[in-house]
Parts: sequence; structure tokens; C-alpha cells
Amino acid sequence: MSEKRPSSLFRQKLELLILSQSEEVLNRVKQVVSAHHFTFRHLAYSELPQGPLGDLIKAQLVLVAQDKEESIQDFSARVDEALRLFPRSRIVTVMGTAFSKENLESQNPRITPLSQVEFFSTLKFEYLCLYRCRSQYFEIQVTDLFPMTTMVFPAFIRLELNQRYLAVVYSNTVLSDDRFARLGRAEGLFIQMKDSEKYLQYINNYYDTSGAALKKRARALFLAVCFYSLHLNENILFDFKASGESVAVEAYQNLKKVGEELFTIMRSEENLWDVFREAVDSELSSYWRSPWIATYAALMSIKSGQGDPMTAFLSGLLTDVGLYDLQESVTRKYYLEDDKKTLDEENSYQKHPLLSLNRCLIKKVPLEESVKTVLVCTHERADQKGFPNQVPADKLPVEAQFVLFAEKIDQGVLTTMKQTGVGFRFLKEKIWEAENATPTNFSSAFLAGIAESLI
Repeated sequence: MSEKRPSSLFRQKLELLILSQSEEVLNRVKQVVSAHHFTFRHLAYSELPQGPLGDLIKAQLVLVAQDKEESIQDFSARVDEALRLFPRSRIVTVMGTAFSKENLESQNPRITPLSQVEFFSTLKFEYLCLYRCRSQYFEIQVTDLFPMTTMVFPAFIRLELNQRYLAVVYSNTVLSDDRFARLGRAEGLFIQMKDSEKYLQYINNYYDTSGAALKKRARALFLAVCFYSLHLNENILFDFKASGESVAVEAYQNLKKVGEELFTIMRSEENLWDVFREAVDSELSSYWRSPWIATYAALMSIKSGQGDPMTAFLSGLLTDVGLYDLQESVTRKYYLEDDKKTLDEENSYQKHPLLSLNRCLIKKVPLEESVKTVLVCTHERADQKGFPNQVPADKLPVEAQFVLFAEKIDQGVLTTMKQTGVGFRFLKEKIWEAENATPTNFSSAFLAGIAESLI
């Protein structure tokens, strides 16, 4: 990966279009806009042009809120009209106080319905904005490609002035020598997140399984994990009326398939820790850490020869889903590793393992029994002072301990490394030393067993 470049001061693409006159709704949107500097337009629904919409039609997210006195039939009709007016946009609907998301008549998959509580009190709206507006592309290196090969995915550059992505190579075209040379002069090259699997196929076709080539394969597999886990996350977190059980099942099976391929590479002698840590850098990353936690946990399992890496991997991907059903302050403090929680916030936080399991079961994710067991144990401790059930140490699945240790590493990346600039290997070793000095979270036997896997 190239060094992270400063973002341009100009962000002229339209990310949010707010079609509501509610002061309460506008104040909530302003909080999110100011936190991430989203570009936005605000209009009353009645102020939409009767003719061509101009640049408004390019809005990535369109927010439509139910008015206080508006019937569900009228609101549903307005949402259907928004779908027609904005064929390339995702529609976020905020239901009125007296109505549930189930009342909305439309079943179009481009609609994400939010309840009053979800919109005003949780991080779900902010998550949606980051996901849909800032995280639809992954950066790749020009050196991943070879001249005169057939591209199975389009590649893009980002225009500095307006931050839009411009396709410079198209699917099913041959990458000429001249085009390859010109791409080499670009500051960055991107693929759409949805093309992660095609990118992986390309890497597998042209790279072998040793040295730097193997690391490129590992990174390509990790990008596929990110894509499929986000797809599964969205299905679990939000209530899409058009989504059947097959959506969650397919995403879950794809994650298992990619995981198995990743484990094969993890069994090599290559050091892959930094490959995964550096693979993705987007604004959503600070609010969505599951791929890293899951991959670190599986890597420790494989390198230490303990437990089942697939159980650790799947549990790591799903263990924190329930955090997004909690109050925004609780979820935010978790990601910032802020210990200053109130008693009520701490009590709420300790419910999230069970919420994660329940979310998965409600959405019919086909969890194995071993994964169900681990999901509710990822915050249990060797001294039986964890949560939610204070599981005895001899009953604690080793995969749950891998996930907990992986979370500590990952939180260190978000906090300690950013604050002090320490190296990643030093960070992992210091966490191990601190836990080994006072073995309350993990047993001495567990820590001894993973020591070599952290190098």
C-alpha cells in the first residue's frame, strides 16, 4: 500500500440529500455531517424540481423522513416516488414515532428503513453514511497488474478536485503497455468493493504462492473478507423487507470459502501480520473492526496449533454486531477504548455478546454450534470476572480467548499506535507481556501457547 495521502479540500460529489423539514432530523444529520465533512444538500420534498434533477440525481444517499401527521400510505407513496426519481441512489427512511419499519409498504432492496431509536440514538445512520458514501472502493497497487493481461474488473483513479472515481480500465479489456505505463504515473488505483472476488481471481491467476506474491494473495483474500463481511453485516444490522434468508446464508458461506483459502496461506512461513493490518484504510475502518479481529484470531489459532481457526474466524466476524443496537455513546466508547463508562453504559455494554447472537439467529445466519458457544464467551475471562455469564476457566473455549486477545491487539492499533507511533510487532509483544504479568484475562498456559504466534 502507498502512504496515505491527505484528502483534497474539495469534495464536490453529493453524498447526502436530505428531504425533510424536521428540525430534529436535521440536527441529527448535522452531527454526522460535521463529524465526517460529508457533502450534502437540504430541500423540502416539495421543493424538488418538477423537471430534470441535475446533480441531485447523483446523490449517493437520499434521506426521507415521515412527517408527524403523514399516514403510512402517503409516506410509502413518497418513498416509491423517491426510488423513481433517484434510480442510482440508496434511500434511507426514518419512520414516524407511531410506526415501525414493518409498516413501510415498499420492499425495494435500495431502501434501508430506520426506526426513531436507530436513527437518533445509535450509530447506525453514521455507519450507513460511511459505508455507502466513503467505503465503496478499495485501493490496489498498479504493480498488482500486468501489461497485456485481460482485466476482469474495472479500475479507477480518484479525481482530486471533486473526489469522484473515474474508470481508466474497463472489464474484459486488454491492459495495453501504454495504458499500464500511464497508470504507473497515477497517485492511486482503486477497484469497486463489489469486485473483490474478481480481483482475487486475477491475483490467483498471475501470482504464485511464495514470498511477495503470497502476500499479495493474502491481501486480496482479506479484501474479499472485508466485502463479504460488510455484506453480511448490512443484512444482519438492518431490516430489509426484500431480503430473504438466502442473502445471509450466501454471504456466510462465501466467508467460510474465503476463510479456508486464507488459512492455507496462513500455514506458510511468511509473516502476514502487517499485510492484514495495512490492507484497508477507510473512514469506516474505525467503526467496523470485525475483519481484523477475525483474521488475527484465526492467525493465532493456526500458528499456535490450538483450537479451530474457522470457529475463531467466524466468531470474530460476528462478535460485535450487537454493539450497533446499543446507545451511540456506548458503541463509540468501545471503539475509542474509553474506560469512562457510566454504570448504566457498562451494564448495557455487557449485553452485546447476547445481542450479537440473537441478531444472527433472527436473521437465520446458519451458525455452527461451536460458533454460537464462542460468540457469548468472547468477553469472558480466565478469572471468571468477564461477561455476560462468568464462565469457569475450564469451560472457556480457546477460540473465545483468541478473539478477545485479537480485540486487544486491534484496539491497540486504533489507540496506542496512533497516539505513540509504536511499531506493530512491539505493540503485540507489549500486550502479551502486560497480560502475562497479571494473568486475569487469560491463563498462563494460553499465553505461553500463543507467544510464538505473535512474532
